[in-house]
Amino acid sequence: MTLKDFEQLIYMKSEIDVLNKRLRRVQDKRNLFVGDTAKDYRSGQGKVITIQGYAVADQKKIDEIWLLLEARKIKLEQKVLDAEKFIASLDCAKIRTLLTLRFIEGKEWQDVGKGFYKKMSADSARKYVKAYFEGA
Repeated sequence: MTLKDFEQLIYMKSEIDVLNKRLRRVQDKRNLFVGDTAKDYRSGQGKVITIQGYAVADQKKIDEIWLLLEARKIKLEQKVLDAEKFIASLDCAKIRTLLTLRFIEGKEWQDVGKGFYKKMSADSARKYVKAYFEGA
């Protein structure tokens, strides 16, 4: 993996969150239970009856959107998992920690430096990661 791949991880994780919210909204539409009342005049008088069921107006379109969103989410989750595996395979604990804090947990560089070692600056953390990928 490259530094550019890791830089995209932060956005991928945000996109996964957005997709999860959209999937919940689409799922609600897939299972939309509707009901209404009407009058039955078969007996000569208007007797109120209840009609219930699932809305199927655009069910095919809704199912298609759901499948598309789910496929995107699965693809992004696989990329995040690949990054986790890459980090786990590294021998250097320092770079593993820095990559995890910045790209997996999504912390800002200043918090990465403080989270790793209290005296490490944001620039030091960023430069160390950049140097690692330039030398790898």
